[in-house]
Amino acid sequence: MMREIKGEPEDTNIYYSTGLPSLDRRFGTDSQDHSGIPGGSLVLIHLPPESNLGSLFAQKVVMNLLETYEGGRTYYMHSSRPQHIVLKEFNAYGWDISKFQQEKRWEFIDMWHITSSHVASSSKIGKIDIRRKAYLKQAFQRMLKVHQTDNVTCFSVIDNLLWLKEDNFDLESSRLLDFFKDITDIISLVGGLHFLILPKGILSDTAEKIIMSIVNGIFDFSRAVVGSRNQDRMSIVKMMGVNYQSEILDITPDKKEGLRIESTGKL
Repeated sequence: MMREIKGEPEDTNIYYSTGLPSLDRRFGTDSQDHSGIPGGSLVLIHLPPESNLGSLFAQKVVMNLLETYEGGRTYYMHSSRPQHIVLKEFNAYGWDISKFQQEKRWEFIDMWHITSSHVASSSKIGKIDIRRKAYLKQAFQRMLKVHQTDNVTCFSVIDNLLWLKEDNFDLESSRLLDFFKDITDIISLVGGLHFLILPKGILSDTAEKIIMSIVNGIFDFSRAVVGSRNQDRMSIVKMMGVNYQSEILDITPDKKEGLRIESTGKL
């Protein structure tokens, strides 16, 4: 049964820059007032399982958002690897989030050690049953409370939806749809910007289509062989509420921007 979520939706006229100029100029081609990703968006990062550039993209964007919005706060929900491995990924590219952690503006939410069978309770008095979808929803509800009580702009990353397969939740279409409706209802009240990361071909076709239909935006990542090397590419295949250029773009780690994004036709 779905719970009623009370409150007024945030101002949808807020648009967030990704902080990547080579990408930002592909948004809002008709109006500079509508340049960027609309506030309150849930954006899917759809990536090949053999590449991590989509994850790096989400990480870099939320870092850029915290640099731009001084009072902002990021909630990074990691389920595909433990926290120290996530930190190694940041450190490999020289992306320092320690200052945000010290300022209490970056919080890791551990879903790696949560299973759908049982986990030890914090009080150590036994075992409690918990499902990761309930844990995730509680995280968003806490985000909403922080936003409403402290007037904080919140951003989030759910670093992998593989657990939906492990829980067999991707086979329960009606419940999956209800779950994502609940999440999007909360996000509409929180505002900010929120990313889901999903490796391609992991979930059932129906589950992928449900998720792709309900999110506000989709960045599609792919990998091509160019000469003797792999080249990661991305395209904007969906972005509700903004005029955007849909083209295939090369994406490469870069010291200046963090990630360099160029047209595949640059040569």
